[in-house]
Formats: sequence, structure tokens, C-alpha cells
Amino acid sequence: MFAANAQGSHRESRFAINFVCVVLLAIMGSQVYAQDDSAVGPVMKLFKSGRLPPERQGTVVEMICSRGNANDLRVIYDQLIAPESFSVELRSQALDWLAVAATTRKIIPRGDLEAVVPLTKAADKRLQLAAIRLTAAWKLNSASTSLQSIASNKTVPAEIQRAAIEGLVAIGGTDSQATLLALTEREQPLAVRVLAVAGLVSLDLQVACQQAAALVADAQATDNLNPMFNAFFDRKDGTDALAASLKTAKISQDVAKTALRYMYSVGRSDPALSTVLSEVAGVASDPPPPTQEEVAALAEEVAAKGDAARGEMIFRRNDLSCLRCHAINRAGGQIGPDLSAVGGSSPLDYIINSILNPNLAVKEQYVTKIFVLESGKVLTGVVVDRDDNRVVVRDAQGKIVTMASVDIEEEAEGKSMMPQGLTKFLTHEETLDLAKFIAELGKPGAYAIRKTPVVQRWRVMNNPPPELIAGVPHLEHIRQLILSSQPEQWTSVYSQVSGSLPLDELRTSSAPVVVILQAELQVHEPGELEFKLATNAVSQLWLDDQAFDSQQSFSSKLPSGRHALTLRIEIADQAAPEVMLEIVKPGDSSVQFEIVGGT
Repeated sequence: MFAANAQGSHRESRFAINFVCVVLLAIMGSQVYAQDDSAVGPVMKLFKSGRLPPERQGTVVEMICSRGNANDLRVIYDQLIAPESFSVELRSQALDWLAVAATTRKIIPRGDLEAVVPLTKAADKRLQLAAIRLTAAWKLNSASTSLQSIASNKTVPAEIQRAAIEGLVAIGGTDSQATLLALTEREQPLAVRVLAVAGLVSLDLQVACQQAAALVADAQATDNLNPMFNAFFDRKDGTDALAASLKTAKISQDVAKTALRYMYSVGRSDPALSTVLSEVAGVASDPPPPTQEEVAALAEEVAAKGDAARGEMIFRRNDLSCLRCHAINRAGGQIGPDLSAVGGSSPLDYIINSILNPNLAVKEQYVTKIFVLESGKVLTGVVVDRDDNRVVVRDAQGKIVTMASVDIEEEAEGKSMMPQGLTKFLTHEETLDLAKFIAELGKPGAYAIRKTPVVQRWRVMNNPPPELIAGVPHLEHIRQLILSSQPEQWTSVYSQVSGSLPLDELRTSSAPVVVILQAELQVHEPGELEFKLATNAVSQLWLDDQAFDSQQSFSSKLPSGRHALTLRIEIADQAAPEVMLEIVKPGDSSVQFEIVGGT
């Protein structure tokens, strides 16, 4: 028995070593296998051999998609089209990896590609979404009819409909444009009209402007017009053309204010559009940068009158979107610098200048680049990676966007992502409070860097299903509806510097509400952890799929890997509901971990 186990273990070790060697040879590519067109020849042989264990499939398929030629990609394509070949999750991933190969390396599988079209109507939503994205990346004309049907279907999930509309834009043609134009009509839901107008921006700018003017005139301040504005921001001369159309539109003051705030929150202050919206909103034009004397006078006022507690609430306001760009204690955006210690290392006049004149001194790693693509699209962001094939940027909304190098026509240096004039939405007193808060970050006291690990970034589930709201859900509901959910089903929210998350910020009304929150942690070395939950709201808690009910203090031994801690919280009408979660390492534990932050 022992000998048999030892022999099996030896075989597994030998296989692991051989696998690593094969991968290394594949990375070396054609330099080693000069006689082979493929840069992944050895990996392809392993993949075709049938000796690849299921747990290795994902790694190998991703490598082939990222480095293989058209023949290699055909092998993967043929496998994923067959329902019994890969798991649904790997099929979905492989479709996405093929889309990346098409957009960044301009490589698609050799031969006929029509077999992917039926997957655009797959029953599994993950598979359907990935298939729609792939037909868009391949600009597959034969998928147009299917995408038109999906885009016009009011019953499909919003993310599926959005992907279908984006696919029609990528494929183009008169039929696609006609479908999008029909979706801008008044009888359509406003959210669909927004997506359709956004799509038309790439196909016919003037028609898009006409429909945008009608849409903005019909909108309420609570309507989300952001995807439409983003499309105009991404089109060369798009905001100038939109501004010309909006001059004669009957826009409500509140809609203009909301649009203007959003525009500035994503780092845009395009003069023509800003002027039109500012006039309707009754907001003053952008003030000039302050002089040195004005900065010195403001510094005295901040020190004497600024209130850091009020300033933190201003910093957290959605209309300013400070947390979209900046992180505190590693939670928040990565577009601008982490502000955790800025007050302890920077003088007050520097902080005031950074708020009122953000272009004065931009650190090198946060300098933006403006890329004009062959399609006429304009992308602005901070470059996070680039090579001969593609450029990866983080845009003003924190999204990672990858573009093929061959698609770039122009590249220029941009300004700070934080636009000049953002503080015009603040009163003078609010500006003083905001500066005071930032000036206190990192200093000893209430805004010092925390030493006890606490959850700073939570994810809140968008539109949680009834099974999670009506009562305490079963474990099977936790597994199916939460642990198997997709990233787009969640929105990030952030605790205060103290570590407390104000639950009132999650309300949409004064009525009691149930919300689903999730924190994530990465365990690098296994071991025991202690969890300390503090909340004045009724709650239930699960660590992965293990229920801890309403316990507010417990311990658990965790293996290496990513873990999710889920909270179901009933926010009643009590004053100032809040939640805070500390995750600490016991003194005798060997565990090594980090709480997941970021956006």
C-alpha cells in the first residue's frame, strides 16, 4: 500500500516537473522550435494528447489563446464549440480569451466560425454573454440577426442587451444602424434608449446627436445617462457635436446639473459641452487657478475653520467621485495616488493646490495619455502596461481597457484625471472642510493609518433576488446566488477611515431595506483567523458557504486562496446604522493573509 502510494506520488511529481518544463519551453517559443510556426507547439502537443488533467486545462487554454497562431486557436475553438468538451466556466473563459486574441493580436481561428453564433442564445448567461462579446470582436456578420433579436428583446438581462448593442456597433452596417435607431424611439425604456444612442455615436455622429438631444429633453435627474455621455467622450469631436445639438434642446436644470457633475467626476471639462450644461444648470463657469496669495489665505482659513469630519462626508459624495480615483487604506480607485498618508507628508498649500489646480504638478505615474484610434474613438487614461502588440490603460472610471498597438493613430500627453473646476460644485465652506480632511490623513489621531486589519472595501449586490431578501436564505441559495455570481452584479462601497461603513448610504429611501454585502480576503499561507463584526443592525453572516448566523465574533481555519465573507443586513429605521469588520491573526497562528481592497 505504501509503495503504491509512493509510486503514484512519484508519477504526479514527475508529471508536474514535465509540465513546468513544457510551459517554459513554450514561453521560449520559436527560438527553440524554429521549425514550428507555433509559439506554443509543446503545449499544443500536451493539450491534444488527452493526458492533461482537468485542473490544468484553464492554464493551458489561456496560454494557447494568448500566444498561439490561427491553427492553434482553431483547435481551442473546435473544443469549446462541443458542449461535452469543457466545463461551462472554461467554455466562457475560452470565448473571452479568443476575443482578447482578436482585439490585441489580430489573430482569429482559421476556417469557418459560424458555429459560435448559436451560443449567442445559450441558456447559460455566462456562456451567452461571452459568445456575444466574441462575435463582436470577430465582427461576425452572420451574428447580426441574432444580436438584433437580443438587442430588441425587453425581457433579456440588461448586461446581455448591452453586449448585443455593443456587438451591433462593432459589426456595423445598415441593418445594425436601423436596429439601434429603432431602439431610440420614445416607446422604448429610457435605459435602452441610452444604450442605443451610445451605440449610434460610433456609426453616425450626427444622428446620435439628434437622438441624444431628444433623450436628454425627456430625461429626469434620476435617470442614468452616463453610458451615452461616455460614448460622446470617447469619440473625437464628440462633445463639440453634442454641445451644438443641446443648445436648442429643452433640458431641465436638474438634468443639466446631474450631467455636468458626472462629466467632471470622470475627469472631463470639455469647454463647449461644459458651457452649454453650465448655462442651463445655473452654475458658474470654471474659476481660474488660484494665485499663491489666494492659496496662502485659504490655508489660514482651512486651519482655522475646516472640519475634517464634515470633509470626509464631502469626500465620499457620489457627485464628486473622489473614491473613484483615490484610495484610502488601499480601498478605492487607482487612477490617482493613495491618500492614506498624504496629510502627514504634504504641506497644506500643496494639498490646496492639488484640489484647486490639479494640473500644476502631476506625478509621473499618474500622467494621462490620450489615444486616437483608427475608428475615431478616443481613449484617455493612465498607461499600466504596454508591449509591441497592445497598450493597457486605466480610464477615468477605473476600468482597464486594452487596445491593439496597430489601431492607434495618435498618442499625446493629457492632463490630470481630476479636472480643473471640480470644486465649483462646492460651497466655500465645503471646500475648506474637504481640504481639512485630506490634510489630516496620515497624521496621529482619528485619521491615522490603521494598524488593525479592517474591511475598507465592501461589495454590495445590485438588485438581490427575492430568495436572499424575503428571509434568511438557505446555504444552497448562498452557493447559487452569491458565491456563483458575476462581478457585474456587485458595486463597490467603502468604509470610512475609521473602518465603519455607514449603512444609510446604501438606502434608496427611508423605508427598511435588506442589503447583501461581501468582503474578500486572500489567504497566502493557511491558518486560523479571528473575525470581529460590529454592527447595530440585524445581520446574518457566512464565510464562504459556512453559516455563522448572527455571531459577531468567531474563529476559522482557512486554506490558501480567495475567500468571501457575506453579510445579509436588515437596515431598519434606527439612527445611524453601521457595520465594521476586523479580521485579525491570533498570536499563535501561522496564517498569512490580506484583505482585498482596490475598486
